[in-house]
Amino acid sequence: MSTFSRVFGPREPAPVQVRWLGGEPVEFERRPARRGSRYLVTDIRERWIEESPWPFPSPMPIGGDQMRCWRVEARSAESPQEPAREFVLRMRAGPGVWDLVRVPEAG
Repeated sequence: MSTFSRVFGPREPAPVQVRWLGGEPVEFERRPARRGSRYLVTDIRERWIEESPWPFPSPMPIGGDQMRCWRVEARSAESPQEPAREFVLRMRAGPGVWDLVRVPEAG
């Protein structure tokens, strides 16, 4: 393990576990599990496909590594009374590795 990895952690996305229904994400949870880390998807706002910018080696040919993306609204399963927040879920093609991005709130 390099000094960089020990100080800053490995360069890979945080693990995210996603539950599916009919080809769409319905629930996701950050790993390792933390309090307030499980979310229920309440609405899918947008879907798109983009090339993977992730900094780890890809098994796909150059320019061929694509991710399916969803902009979703989700509520915390532990605090359902709180308003839904926007997230972007990205699934890398092939191994099904997930990335989760919290969308900053405007204001």
